[in-house]
Amino acid sequence: MAVLTSTLTVNAAFLAEIKEEDLQLRKLLNAAVRDASDTGAEQIKMRDRVEMYHALRDQLALHFALEDAYGYFHDAIDETPPLSSMAERLSAQHDSLFRQMCDIIDAAECILYREYNALPETDLFEAFMNFYGILIEHEQAEIELIATALDNEICTKG
Repeated sequence: MAVLTSTLTVNAAFLAEIKEEDLQLRKLLNAAVRDASDTGAEQIKMRDRVEMYHALRDQLALHFALEDAYGYFHDAIDETPPLSSMAERLSAQHDSLFRQMCDIIDAAECILYREYNALPETDLFEAFMNFYGILIEHEQAEIELIATALDNEICTKG
């Protein structure tokens, strides 16, 4: 019986460019972090927060789609096993991060519409900041993956 396997590796140049060019995602993340961190008068209204979270989710979907389409290679000819394993792990995190953002939107909408199961706003902010921390760790790991891939490329060419 034949077994098909698939490998994943990184396209360091494109992945780095995607990260550098995503100004809208960074702007939305910064605004959401400021909002979740500021418990004073500067907080935005819940309707505006829900809209911001929707925009953030959409931007995150675009960011992950670009990374998956151009930042990673499936079944590359020249594969480095440790790099491939790291690339597979990071690429797989996109779905769970996206779902986590969708859960935050659901929680914010429950608060907005005053549903019986709505969380306190402080729990919403805590959930967002937890998501943000995981996303930052993910992005940092992808930056390290890019550096490793570029180092490997330089070492094999030099």
